[in-house]
Amino acid sequence: MKDGLYSFTVKGFDGVDWPPGGVLVLRNGVMLGGGPFTYFTGSYSAKHGIFKGELVVNQHTPPPSGHLFFNAEDVGVGITGTYEDDRAELSGTALIGKRSLTLQVTLLRLTDLRGVQCSRHKGATSATISGG
Repeated sequence: MKDGLYSFTVKGFDGVDWPPGGVLVLRNGVMLGGGPFTYFTGSYSAKHGIFKGELVVNQHTPPPSGHLFFNAEDVGVGITGTYEDDRAELSGTALIGKRSLTLQVTLLRLTDLRGVQCSRHKGATSATISGG
């Protein structure tokens, strides 16, 4: 699976409505992303068409009281599935409190990260984009 910026959509099973999706960055085994109310960090491996990942979801903005992630912290999610070209079809399990929920995730690559360099300066991370 190529490093890049991806969109993701989520479909929940178990009769639970999941947030619609968001964006994520895959780069060198690190996964960073988020959606309207949450962000996540994690790691992944992708070899020979098989994708495996682990991530932790937290809130950046309080969701409405009926929302799946209302008052949820450090939600662990494990995902696995297949990828080809710029698309991945994954399934997984999220542990929200004492609930274990299944989900399906679709990743679509929006762009690559060619020319993007990240660096740390005095505790802050910045990204620069160079031509080419």
